[in-house]
Amino acid sequence: MGDNGTDSFACLVADANMQRGCGGENGRWYYFVATSLVILFGGGFLIFCLQIIYDKWNQISRRMFPNHYDRDKLDEVELHNKLRHYIVNEVISLQTNKGMVLAILYFLFNVISVTLYINQSDQPLEQCEDVLNTCNWTLYADIGLNVFFLFHFLLRLIAAPNRLKFWFQMGSIVDFCTIPPCALALILERNWLGMRFMRALRFMQMGEILMTFNSTGTEEDQRAEKRKSIVQLLVLMLDFVSVWLFAAGFVHLVENSGDPWKADSARKDNFTYFDSVWLTMVTMSTVGYGDVYPTTGIGRSFMMVFIVCGLAMFATYTPYLYEFYRSRSPYAGRYERADSKKYVVVCGHITYNNVKSFLADFLHPDRGDRTSRVLFLDNKRPEPELTGLIKRYFLSVQYFEGSALNHNDLRRVQLEFSDAVILLCNKDSDDTKSEDAATILRAISVKNYCSKARLIMQLLNYKSKSFLQTIPNWDPINYRDENICISEFMYGLVAQSCLCPGFSTLMINLISTRSYIPGNEKINENFDWKSDYAYGCDHEIYTVMISSDFNGMTFPEAAEICYKQLNLLMIAVENFDNSGLAINPLPDQFTIRKECLGYFIASSYKDVCRARFYCALCLNEGIEIGFKPCKCRLEAAVPQLSTVPAVKKKRSNVQLIPLSEHKSPNNNESGLTRVGSIDSKSSTATDVNQLRTVRHLFSQHSTKSTSVDRGTLAGAGMSSTFDPTGNYHWAPEKKFEDVDLKDHELNNHIVICAFGDDKTPISGLSSLIKPLRASNLPYKKLKVVLLLAEKDFLLKAWKELRHFPKIRVLCGSALDRSKLKRAFINRASMVVILSNYGKRMAYKDPFLLDKEPILACLNLPQVAGKSENSKPVEFIAELVNDSNVHFLDQDNEDEPDIELHLTMKFAQGSCITATALDTLMSEAYYNDEVMTLVRALIAGANVPEYDAEDEEHSGPLQVPANALCGSQCRVIRIKAEEPSLSEHIKGKAYKDVFVELLQKFNLLCLGLHRAIDWHLDVSVEHKRFVYINPPGETKIVASDYLYVIVQTSKLQPPTEVMLNKIRDTMLRKGGTPEHEQSADSKLTRQNKVDNESGKQQMLPIDESIASLAV
Repeated sequence: MGDNGTDSFACLVADANMQRGCGGENGRWYYFVATSLVILFGGGFLIFCLQIIYDKWNQISRRMFPNHYDRDKLDEVELHNKLRHYIVNEVISLQTNKGMVLAILYFLFNVISVTLYINQSDQPLEQCEDVLNTCNWTLYADIGLNVFFLFHFLLRLIAAPNRLKFWFQMGSIVDFCTIPPCALALILERNWLGMRFMRALRFMQMGEILMTFNSTGTEEDQRAEKRKSIVQLLVLMLDFVSVWLFAAGFVHLVENSGDPWKADSARKDNFTYFDSVWLTMVTMSTVGYGDVYPTTGIGRSFMMVFIVCGLAMFATYTPYLYEFYRSRSPYAGRYERADSKKYVVVCGHITYNNVKSFLADFLHPDRGDRTSRVLFLDNKRPEPELTGLIKRYFLSVQYFEGSALNHNDLRRVQLEFSDAVILLCNKDSDDTKSEDAATILRAISVKNYCSKARLIMQLLNYKSKSFLQTIPNWDPINYRDENICISEFMYGLVAQSCLCPGFSTLMINLISTRSYIPGNEKINENFDWKSDYAYGCDHEIYTVMISSDFNGMTFPEAAEICYKQLNLLMIAVENFDNSGLAINPLPDQFTIRKECLGYFIASSYKDVCRARFYCALCLNEGIEIGFKPCKCRLEAAVPQLSTVPAVKKKRSNVQLIPLSEHKSPNNNESGLTRVGSIDSKSSTATDVNQLRTVRHLFSQHSTKSTSVDRGTLAGAGMSSTFDPTGNYHWAPEKKFEDVDLKDHELNNHIVICAFGDDKTPISGLSSLIKPLRASNLPYKKLKVVLLLAEKDFLLKAWKELRHFPKIRVLCGSALDRSKLKRAFINRASMVVILSNYGKRMAYKDPFLLDKEPILACLNLPQVAGKSENSKPVEFIAELVNDSNVHFLDQDNEDEPDIELHLTMKFAQGSCITATALDTLMSEAYYNDEVMTLVRALIAGANVPEYDAEDEEHSGPLQVPANALCGSQCRVIRIKAEEPSLSEHIKGKAYKDVFVELLQKFNLLCLGLHRAIDWHLDVSVEHKRFVYINPPGETKIVASDYLYVIVQTSKLQPPTEVMLNKIRDTMLRKGGTPEHEQSADSKLTRQNKVDNESGKQQMLPIDESIASLAV
């Protein structure tokens, strides 16, 4: 009771002191004002002086100690950056949860501080407070808030790149006017309400938080523009409220304090803060009731200025604010390369929709320490959604306003020190040629500025690749330059999906980096297909130098060890002895050498490292293979790794070496001469560079030296007919009228539905037909391709398709059900529905871009019928907008706003979008070796680096029908109930099926195409999902399909010696002498003998298994 009485008495004394004005003493408000001004200008002057002294000291140190300056400077900068990056990463970055929480707390504490100010505004401005004995809880709350504001100020000061500029920013001035008076109040035992109203100016920060939250969604819908307008409106409202409350607080201060030069000028009536709010509002709105008005000189002077400002704010606030920010762009600075972290410069078409998928994959956490910083360079300011996206990746992303065609802007981002330059194109452009021309012009500008810059660029039209030769210093070997043709990759995926349904989803998931978080239940114990599908999406393609313990093994032996003992799926290997990339090679045609690069499918790069440190001795002793060299192999592993370069030079679109070439180095029976072959025992970094050059020369030879005349080859006894590159089947030119469907009936064919007219670009149609006519497909097994489109569009496209065999056309539209019936879609093996590339930029609503493909897809089940015997029509649709995928299936159970790769139609392989290929850019940067493997599997042939196809050139290439070479592997889909394989598949565990098919048939399993309700007795056959590399314990059911890599046959072009003889014969006039004809005949016969001997070396495969490839 005594203590409570003492506390009550202390409170009464403190209240009495406040009521009597601190014992009649005069106010000391000028102490508080002077303290804030001294800290503001004194601190700024001190920082300015320290910067001058620091710069002068650096100049003196550079002249006096040139040898030690750079090392000391580097250590100092490194320590500073570590501290700065730690604070930014852990505390104030909006990318992290801590940073987001801190930003929200800072805003809420400012609101609380202003609320406390308003609550105390009815009391005297200056009060005497005994801090230790006072019962005023608002004082303790204000002290706590200012301690937090001081902590936040110090964090921002450390993270600021320019501290002098930061010192005089609005936020810093607010802190100087509020924090020092609070500290001085503890010393003087006086509480001055003063300038706490300035905390209202910090309400403007809420606009940045709203923009950040607005950019967290991945969906793109019709409400995007509405959300954008709402966010901008909220930002303007917050700015208005901040200025309004600030002005009211200033009027309240000067009216209750009076003029300093005039005694007793303060108002005697009770002029509250709400009176100030009312006064500023009626004044700013030009109403002016006159019931409340200022009486002091400072107050009236301020209101005179405020009237003008209020009128301007109501009339011209938005345009003036826009012009102000345009004249002082926050993105016009210069990149400061303060640390050693790598960074890439991204130029071209920079929009939110164009970079969101790229950033998500490029900066994925699974990249680990390899992640690089991203610098965007564009000639316009980022849109609000993109601004929020950049704030999410605050640590790793910066935006600069400029042009890639301006060398001054390239100098601002220090492009010469960047690790790569990525050029993005506008995939929604109506004019693909013009868009590619702009991209190539940017590439030329970059190479002119820095010839050694590494370029990774997107192209829309495959014909634009011929202009790559015009880019100065374009070097895929030394600089690892890379071009990614969107039409080739996307339509190559569509084409392979026609032969192997679900292939597009399989490949896109393998080249995309995603994380899988398993649930509480085991994967095999629940029947949710999404869990199994997400497990497969977690797998990607990685490359690593495999252990020397694999030396001398065949591929099936190494693949079996990796799968059973290391839980890794090896799909391809590449020796460093110029034997080329081999995808699932046959046992007697490839042997792993000491220095060999392995291609694996795994969930992380860390798992793949176990193949690098594999040790058979430790495994036999029961020691688990880890992620570091074992003790018994540590000494042997170091010299092995020292001979392999840390970063491999990229091959320039390396051709897949013929399987007849996969022999020992001493056995050179092939007619193709190897130039500059490198011994694997002396493969140093220089030798590897030479190896890449040799492969590049071989690539140019295999694509350019085979263009020979049809008539000359016809006399050499050639039987099969290919195009000049030897990659695709060729046919004599046919007139458009001759390929009309007319009264013909089709079965097991492919229907391609296109939309457009004679002005619509057709850049991707040829890329779609080429994989369907690849030379690794037997001519008899080629499926008829029926083109369904308007006549004007077909006439324009026929110029590029007139030399492909088994092509039919049907004039009409896929929106017409009678035309779909005439196309026999109920008998078709696959229906392809392409997007309309005409007038894309004219649509303001992104949903309308896909109206034709969506309506065509909805027509398919109506035309096919719903009888018991009718099967659903398998189709794959090309979409522009990811959000439109839910229109393709009216019975889908996908959640709203779900990402594209998690939807049912994408998981099944029934849709594809160009945005799904944005991950290729990051894949080409981090792991460029994988691009050769991806190209081989997608294109089904050897794609040349420079595609300079001449439309007028119609000469075929005829080669022996029994020759074998090139890309002899394809991904196919086989059914578990296949009669020739059912005993090896059905009812067994996946790991047993994997090993058995690999050992007996050389079939390499990649995954399953499983029904979503596979656990039921009666499953829905047409609803499936791609299950990549399932766990070994997964049971194979009767409704499953298996994705396997199988060897196929492909015809081989003539040898170089033979081509030289033919060219010499063509140059002679008046025919060929008899002795040369006999020599050519001998050469032809010798070539046949070589090819027959090569065929005999092939591992026999059962005809029923081989037929599955087609």
